[in-house]
Amino acid sequence: MSTKTKPSFKKILGDTLKQAFDASPYSRVAIAYETDPPPKTSLTWHMSIRFSTIEAEYAEWVAMRTPPLFGHYPDAKVMDLARSLGAPGDVAVLDVGAGTGRNTLPLAKEGFKADAVELAPALANILREDVEKQKLPVQVFEGNILDPEIPVPHGQYQLVLLAEVVASHFRNAQQIRELFEAADRLLTPGGLLLFSAFIALDGYKPDDTIKDMSQVMWCCIFTRREIQEAATGLPFESVSDESALEYEKSHLPAEQWPPTGWYEAWTAGQDLFDLPVVKSPMEMRWIAYRKKSG
Repeated sequence: MSTKTKPSFKKILGDTLKQAFDASPYSRVAIAYETDPPPKTSLTWHMSIRFSTIEAEYAEWVAMRTPPLFGHYPDAKVMDLARSLGAPGDVAVLDVGAGTGRNTLPLAKEGFKADAVELAPALANILREDVEKQKLPVQVFEGNILDPEIPVPHGQYQLVLLAEVVASHFRNAQQIRELFEAADRLLTPGGLLLFSAFIALDGYKPDDTIKDMSQVMWCCIFTRREIQEAATGLPFESVSDESALEYEKSHLPAEQWPPTGWYEAWTAGQDLFDLPVVKSPMEMRWIAYRKKSG
């Protein structure tokens, strides 16, 4: 194809980008080109999609990055909330999107009845190896928590948590709705759903372009209204809504701060908005809901 067909190239590029993004925000579009033989002054080009998935992205992390992949320490909010629910031996916790066990393993070591769900096989394998090595009574379920058929016990957990999962990977409000439905199946009456999510600050309404870019940048943005509407008609009541950055910074021991080199900028929304923290129109929040009794 020749550069003389610029309108056609633009349309094809737009259609290809849409196809790639609709399939996965981790996909990439590759364009290969070469100059045509003289005396031509044109180019010949070829466009292709390199599809990717969450599973593939994390397999690459395991292959290319130095562990620990998600930091050395558990989230302060996760540990504090679990401890608030009672004696560890009486509290069952499900860590969804557990990764390599940054929260699962400390919970289990402290005596909580901790289980884990992980979508990416490469991460689930590492978690299983550490569970076996440390002889911890943790079940690791491999799959998508939004799948009603995933074989996780129903009605057995006092806490279901998703640390940096909604924040990184949820693409739309429908998936948050499905999360509340899953939590309804998994939690005991009175149990808590805890997740971290990027929330638009009051007065800011992200447009479609920003929402799309937030998925590409692993900081998926939602409004409070979207979160609230996702729980409509289900037996949940809001418990808390707190800045993840402020909570972790004020509750983690000084030697554990920051959890990773990228944590502060990421949770403040600076991966998407190249602005000072005080001017960023979004931030990561710890959101907690309680399943109503009766």
